Amino acid sequence: MKVGQIYLERASAGRGGRFSALVELLDRLAIEQHVLVADAAIARRLDAAPYVTVGPIVRTPVMAYCLMPDVDVVHVHDEKSEKAGLLLMLTRSVPFVLTRPDRAAALRNPLRRAVLQRAQGQVDGSLLDTEDLVKIYQRAANGRLELPEDANSG
Repeated sequence: MKVGQIYLERASAGRGGRFSALVELLDRLAIEQHVLVADAAIARRLDAAPYVTVGPIVRTPVMAYCLMPDVDVVHVHDEKSEKAGLLLMLTRSVPFVLTRPDRAAALRNPLRRAVLQRAQGQVDGSLLDTEDLVKIYQRAANGRLELPEDANSG
């Protein structure tokens, strides 16, 4: 399984550290990942991991969408990257999971509400139990959306 990871916030010590720790834990399980981040320090740190490919630094959801290669599932980690996850699902049928947002705030915004409704799963931001995380990724990838034949033509 190949997992895409998108984190478009400028890293604060807490959230950026959790993101890096999660990617490194999955790397130790030999799970292939493609990482797109906005913070150069995170990119440099993760570039040394053997099963992690770090793409160029990206700052917008559209660039993250364009630069994400073919993956089985995408994990979006912040509000900005949720838009990239939604684009990947709607245009390429790539399932996405998201780090659990503040639900009340998300439901007030129509775009974030659409993201929540279409996400294949949600991950607790403090979850570092890789076994549970891998199960969430596998369930999302197995439920991958397939477009009808006639939708691909034209």
